[in-house]
Amino acid sequence: MKFLRSIFNKRIPIAHIVSLILICYCSIKLSEIVMSLDLAATEEETLFFQENLENYPFLFWLNCIPIFLLILLLYFITNHTLFSIGICGGIFYSLAFANSMKIEMRQDPVLPSDITLIREVAGIAQNFDDATLEEIKSKVYLFLIVLVLAILLFRNAKMHYKIRIGGIVLVMLSALIVNNIWYSKDRVYQKFPVLGNIYFEVNQYHSKGFVYCFFHNINYMKIKKPSGYNELQYARAEKAPDIDKKQIDNLPNIVMIMGEAYSDLSINKHIDFSNYTDPMEEYKKIIEEEDTIAGHIVVPNFGGGTSDTEYDVLTACPTRSLNSPSPSYDFVRKKFDALPTRLSQIGYDTLAIHPGYFWFYNRNNVYEYFGFDNFIHLSSFIPQEQSKGGYISEEATIDTILYTLREHIEQSDKPLFSFTVTIQNHGPYQDKYNETEKNFDSDIYLTSKERNMLYNYFNGVKDVDIEIGKLVRELNEIEEPVVVVYFGDHLPGFSNGTDFFDILDYDIDIEGTTKELLAVYETPYFIWQNESAKNSTKLLENKQKLQLPRQNIISSHYLGAMTMEVLGLEGLSPLYDYVNDMRKELPVVSNGAYMTSNGVYQEEVTAEQQKAIDYLAGWQYYKLFDEK
Repeated sequence: MKFLRSIFNKRIPIAHIVSLILICYCSIKLSEIVMSLDLAATEEETLFFQENLENYPFLFWLNCIPIFLLILLLYFITNHTLFSIGICGGIFYSLAFANSMKIEMRQDPVLPSDITLIREVAGIAQNFDDATLEEIKSKVYLFLIVLVLAILLFRNAKMHYKIRIGGIVLVMLSALIVNNIWYSKDRVYQKFPVLGNIYFEVNQYHSKGFVYCFFHNINYMKIKKPSGYNELQYARAEKAPDIDKKQIDNLPNIVMIMGEAYSDLSINKHIDFSNYTDPMEEYKKIIEEEDTIAGHIVVPNFGGGTSDTEYDVLTACPTRSLNSPSPSYDFVRKKFDALPTRLSQIGYDTLAIHPGYFWFYNRNNVYEYFGFDNFIHLSSFIPQEQSKGGYISEEATIDTILYTLREHIEQSDKPLFSFTVTIQNHGPYQDKYNETEKNFDSDIYLTSKERNMLYNYFNGVKDVDIEIGKLVRELNEIEEPVVVVYFGDHLPGFSNGTDFFDILDYDIDIEGTTKELLAVYETPYFIWQNESAKNSTKLLENKQKLQLPRQNIISSHYLGAMTMEVLGLEGLSPLYDYVNDMRKELPVVSNGAYMTSNGVYQEEVTAEQQKAIDYLAGWQYYKLFDEK
């Protein structure tokens, strides 16, 4: 104790005027470091950002002010200059590094809501390659050593508690003022040029800087009422299911599955599986069946945002209309008559299965709000025995679906609606399954890293395909009618972002035509029925009435409602009936990208179509925030 006391007594004092100079200087330097840490940016994007800083000098200060204010706040709280600088430097450096990694892997920047997912991020980080993990560890150790030395070797002159309290109040008031003047104002945010499509959030971050975009997005975690919103209008539209007895005779069991990063990227002119196992062999057989409905859905995100896709499908509400960087599940804070609620009102039992952490994306609460009777999650699995590639395997998940369905059929006269999210083929993909064995041929040169990622990704897709085949075979042996809805949540986010799409000549480009832009968000889906269902449902007959565009592409928020239409359950929900009518006019609705019923891609809609889009956005707002 005496030794430590003697060290603390000999610490070098720092005067307050020196502290303020240091804080100003380090805020500027930290801002420069954070802005230079955009490792995922291309040379063109880096040069564009530099030009933005030269043409709009205030953009630099918008990236600097939050760092300066946070350091100053900690300085008044702790009365230790170097500790405050060190902690803030560590926070902003870590966030900027995470942002760069997330963009590289998923083409999605770090958002304010990502802070709540820190435990999941830690789990994903365990799958990074050894070199990346070692680099992260060494930087953490170096940071801790420097921080400890700063505390041991330096101290600040005493500051009167009134000055400290006054300083804290002043900093917080300043933060509120600058946020209200600059960070919360969309007109200020929009005046800075953006390289590429303005609706692609990554382009905003590359063009304006991580810190400014991050703090701007904090203001958009709260959803604004849509223009012309009228609560009473939607309250009058809502009503209980209007279903007659004919519609609910012999209702089928519904098995809905959302496959992690499930895509048909293996279908490519430069990728040949002739000498290997086709990873989509079973899928291709299923979609060729006469009464199977198959195509693609346009989901809200690329490389991530799983919960946004499931929200779209289960609610018939479009995540994109929320105009928020936060996951849509963040706004579900009360009962919401989503698909499970509506189905339970006509006699279904409902079950959700997600073999991951129950708290991730707040599913434990959201599923209850949506009306699921039961929720099976990671605690019901044995990770040591049932994992593959770092997550619960596809086999274990499909076995759970089959087991719970058979058990329900034995114990209940009610049909079952089960909704499952699979997670085995979650990225990152390099060395994911320790697979380096060749599983396709290509006439395009690929680096060893690129081959490794694709070998592993396609091995995961093959596992999915095997389980899909098993699922439909076993369901065909069940005497009860069963309808399966299978779809992908988003395209895989490889650690080279969208480079694969360019290298392998996919018709996918975030900066390309409207068609190429929408393809960035397209995943496969199919609706299939077992032999028993063919005797009771009218899937084939209703398929003809859907008026799908020739490309068979629809927005993800249409899928759940369309499933009800194809099962003859019109009247289940006035919202579903509305979106089903809207789908026939505008099959694809995205921010600044649309497809019409005759398959034409366009960037603008008519005044009448915009009115329909706005009406749906208002209905979503009503259901999330105002519905009693």
